[in-house]
Amino acid sequence: MPTITIDGEQHEVDDGQNLLNACLSLGINLPYFCWHPAMGSVGACRQCAVVEYKDSDDQRGRLVMGCMTPVKDGGIYSINADSACDFRGGIIENLMTNHPHDCPVCEEGGECHLQDMTEMSGHTNRRYRGTKRTHRNQYLGPFINHEMNRCIACYRCTRFYGDYAGGSDLAALGRNNQVYFGRSEDGMLESGFSGNLVEVCPTGVFTDKTFSAHFVRKWDLQTAPSICEHCAVGCNTAPGAREPGNGEDAILRRVTNLFNHDINGYFLCDRGRFGYDYVNSPARIKKVLAAQAVDIIETTAGAQEKIHSEIPPADAVRQFGQTVAAAHKGRRRLLGIGSPRASLENNFALRQLVGPDNFYAGINRRDLDLVRLVDRIQRDPRLYSPTTPQIEDADVVLILGEDIEQTAPRIALAIRQAARNRQKQQAQQLKIPLWQDASVRQLDGAPSPVLLVGTESPLLAEIASEHLPCTAAQTARFAAAVAGELRGQAGEPQGLPEPLWQLAADTAQLLGAAKRPLIVSGCGSLSTEVLHGAAAVATALADRNNDNHSNAPCALYLACAEMNSLGLAQLSAPGFGDLEQLAQSLSAETTSDKPISLVILENDLYRRTDTQTVETLLARADEVILLDSLLHRTARRADLVFPAAATAESEGSSVNSNGLLQRFYAVYEGAGFIQESWRWIVDAAASRRERVAYDSALAKWQHCTELSEAIAFEFSQLAGLADLGPDEDYRIDGLKVARQSHRYSGRTAIHARPHVAEQPPPADPDAPMSFSMEGIHDPGATPLQAGIWAPGWNSNQAISKFQQGVGGPRKGADSGVSLRREPQSLPPWQLHEAPDTEAADELVLVPLYTLFGSDELSAHAEAIATVIDSPYAVFSNADAEARDIAAGDQVEITVAQTRFAVSACLSAQQPGGTLGVPFGLPGLESLAGLLPTAASLKRLESQSSTDGGEAH
Repeated sequence: MPTITIDGEQHEVDDGQNLLNACLSLGINLPYFCWHPAMGSVGACRQCAVVEYKDSDDQRGRLVMGCMTPVKDGGIYSINADSACDFRGGIIENLMTNHPHDCPVCEEGGECHLQDMTEMSGHTNRRYRGTKRTHRNQYLGPFINHEMNRCIACYRCTRFYGDYAGGSDLAALGRNNQVYFGRSEDGMLESGFSGNLVEVCPTGVFTDKTFSAHFVRKWDLQTAPSICEHCAVGCNTAPGAREPGNGEDAILRRVTNLFNHDINGYFLCDRGRFGYDYVNSPARIKKVLAAQAVDIIETTAGAQEKIHSEIPPADAVRQFGQTVAAAHKGRRRLLGIGSPRASLENNFALRQLVGPDNFYAGINRRDLDLVRLVDRIQRDPRLYSPTTPQIEDADVVLILGEDIEQTAPRIALAIRQAARNRQKQQAQQLKIPLWQDASVRQLDGAPSPVLLVGTESPLLAEIASEHLPCTAAQTARFAAAVAGELRGQAGEPQGLPEPLWQLAADTAQLLGAAKRPLIVSGCGSLSTEVLHGAAAVATALADRNNDNHSNAPCALYLACAEMNSLGLAQLSAPGFGDLEQLAQSLSAETTSDKPISLVILENDLYRRTDTQTVETLLARADEVILLDSLLHRTARRADLVFPAAATAESEGSSVNSNGLLQRFYAVYEGAGFIQESWRWIVDAAASRRERVAYDSALAKWQHCTELSEAIAFEFSQLAGLADLGPDEDYRIDGLKVARQSHRYSGRTAIHARPHVAEQPPPADPDAPMSFSMEGIHDPGATPLQAGIWAPGWNSNQAISKFQQGVGGPRKGADSGVSLRREPQSLPPWQLHEAPDTEAADELVLVPLYTLFGSDELSAHAEAIATVIDSPYAVFSNADAEARDIAAGDQVEITVAQTRFAVSACLSAQQPGGTLGVPFGLPGLESLAGLLPTAASLKRLESQSSTDGGEAH
């Protein structure tokens, strides 16, 4: 480790870094603008100037830029030298000649990096009195505000958007003193990572438009560490909430990134950042509802839908408790349906209530088989699930049948960085430091191989060395061919087209020669054979390593469908099954003298399986009890509806696609009678405990951690839950951790309307955190602090104060606890996929995924709802021509006697014989549980007829 001297003090630092990085890692304040820990140095702002001395006798030194200066053993530097301070102050003064003095009205105020650096540089007197340069702002869509007059030309936005995230519609336009950062024309930013501009920008040029709708200052937000609920990557987030001060309940106001070294790093996708607003949706359930015996007019509602009205929670709990009591006396059957978007604790509480034999997963057979297969594959000791930095370090990436760009966007962003590894290797050979970002990107040469097989993924296709969209069956055959080549068992698989056959041989050669190969697949193809194929390739690579005596496991990333899909799979027990199994067992009961009560946990069954199966379940149930956060089609059939807490309103744990257990915490208390689902279940059990011979443990649960410990005791693979996160008794110097900042304002005034006297904050029985500003305010001392702040560092750049070196893991925090599954090698795999066949007049419906629309919860966020497409379907050019269908034609799809009207789209990338339909898109939700399936088509209206031409 080199030893350097900074302002007379010696420090040991890591080799190979620049001086700015070294200073920040040491906790030394040095101003900067253009540098970013994830994007390296370009030396554009000149703000990190320091004085470098030749030796100890040099009294004058020379000015150098910290971000462009490599540390060297024996180096002597000064940050506080007068020449360096004057230079940095001059830079700030020049920047401020055109920057508006609008801090009081700027939404970045109070968390602005420019404010921090201005204070740090000591520039307090402004001499410029001339006219400021002005720009016209652009409309950039429903997510991002644009205020170009605040720009300081640091180039961070275009470096992230274009260089890092691969976007092409944001650029630096103009020259000299008129550089303009925007689009060639007004319009929504196309990248699915555009929201990161809000945090990347050091000023208020790009701000969160959804936050603007209910804006408060950063210091007035109540925060807690949480997990994004919109996919299974498990990104860590810092949601912020605040009461409006008009007597209304607190609302969730924004979500920002919470740094996690192994998962999301510094960035979130737009679905995770802006999807939070479903919590504030008009469809939100806030009161307890009960069905009323009222006739429904057929023209306004379905014949079996029910009219609901609000009832007192005590009455609803009493009714629920009577159902539980009757079930435990043997007079009623109590069945539970879980959910992959509910926490482990909520699912476990329902499982304990109904018993293991009466608990069902809440997903269809296909999805349950897929997630169980993922769990089985990940138990193979020859494989490991890579972290995000490990994905970024891969030198060859093979993606099989998974549109990772839409199903796990943060992983796609990591793969994009992996494509630069050849370039980085070339830079190292030329002795160019990797933090010299601009120099490294100028190097010529092909990117690291990224092979995309089986799915259309437009943005990743731009960096892919090979891109072959094909069917799931062809993808599985391709994987079998690659695995065979790697094992020296080459042989042309039946039905594999020549391009795929040749590519398989080339792919095997690339993977076999790679030092850090990565295989990516998942549940998105809805094919167990594709998953088997991905595992076969990965295990073949691992076996080659064993043959070469390296014994290195192979990286295999498998994307699950939802936040807690893999966690739900861990709750396996006799009787644990799918929805079709439950419907079949109920249909087979010709006679039953016991009424049936169905308890549905945070699930819209119509999105999970075919309508006939759902109708069978609901028709056979004499009573339907739903616990959920949003009104949906299943809710309209329920007899009792309990308002369940959303992720930001609750504490719980989940398992991400990597098999990592993570805990999230309540940011604020939900409005009305909202509470965690497990609490409603405990309330129902406790209401009858005096009169029912019943296991009292369920009725006595008071804290979330008590459920976690019970889960850990019962399921060995979930034993890590017992050690996950501090329990409710955790204290630091006798204090809880504060959710509110030490500058939180208006606590007394905000409640003055209902009561003049100051009211005590609500107590949190589950977490060692206070819903107030009293308590610990140190993110470096506890993993529970989500408000990142340090003296002099009000912006999100303060995170460097709480890392083990810049870019390293957070101090006092970990990424979670891995599942403790018994290692079990996979048996040899034989491909059993039948050749693709379809009737002459039918196409096979296959899923397409969209960043906005495929996820159930985020589709209810107001801003996201405005950009979700109307129902459409994608034809191959040949299939469209054969059926005389043109782009824009209205087409009717018929599946299982259900009709869906869609607009036709044409694509050269859509495999022949298939029809791509957006998975979960509003209007097509009930198709999700049927895919893949054959469908008949009927053209309703041609585009030419709507344009005034003749109908075909």
